[in-house]
Amino acid sequence: MSMQSFSPVEFHCQEKIGRRFQRWSGTVTRLVNHGSHYEIYISSRSGFVFIVGKYINGGFISVPAFHVGSDLADYGDYFWNNERLASIMNQVDAATIAEALRTLKSNNYI
Repeated sequence: MSMQSFSPVEFHCQEKIGRRFQRWSGTVTRLVNHGSHYEIYISSRSGFVFIVGKYINGGFISVPAFHVGSDLADYGDYFWNNERLASIMNQVDAATIAEALRTLKSNNYI
């Protein structure tokens, strides 16, 4: 497990919810690299932890507090990940996770 220093990473979300676009910010407050997977702590409209990693068929996510697990595309693929997650959880949290992953990937954290 890697407990290297991590500075919080802010990200910004925009998603069409119903008929209107909504905007909100979030922060990755903690990122733990376990070698085979990452444990990611989010503070946004709500706060939660999710776990992502790779396996033979691609990527995966688990959101224990919401009893949700799924395959993922590349961490940077916001659209696929958001669409998949929104089919199994609420749209705001799905967009928050997809944007957090894209931001972490684009900044080379994961």
